[in-house]
Amino acid sequence: MRIDWTDGFDRYLTRLEDEAAPGDQVAVIRLDHVAALLDALRELPVRPDVESATFKRVRQARRHELWRVAHPFHPDVAVRVIVWFPSVEHAVVVVFGFGKVRGGDIWYGRAAAEGQANVDEWMRQRAIEGGAP
Repeated sequence: MRIDWTDGFDRYLTRLEDEAAPGDQVAVIRLDHVAALLDALRELPVRPDVESATFKRVRQARRHELWRVAHPFHPDVAVRVIVWFPSVEHAVVVVFGFGKVRGGDIWYGRAAAEGQANVDEWMRQRAIEGGAP
């Protein structure tokens, strides 16, 4: 799977790497989870067509089909990455890996709204740059 991500996710990842560098243990765990989620996404041969423990549709998303990528339970960290698939072999991370521990299921409503807006922005930017999705 080819993976792109938004500028917002890039900033999130850079900030997380900066927090983890001096040894902040929660940041290190988050960064490890984000890396594992990106690896799971990269290892997909094609866009998922059925849900699994790792890949599930974001039901609150209406305009664009969004998927969440999740890791196994951890008591202190719950990272979710929201992804949109513009084609069967291409994924775009459209929402940063928010920590879901405090937000619970309400988080998915926010992730759906933000993810759909980020898909629209990603498509506009690609059109301006003259590239196809």
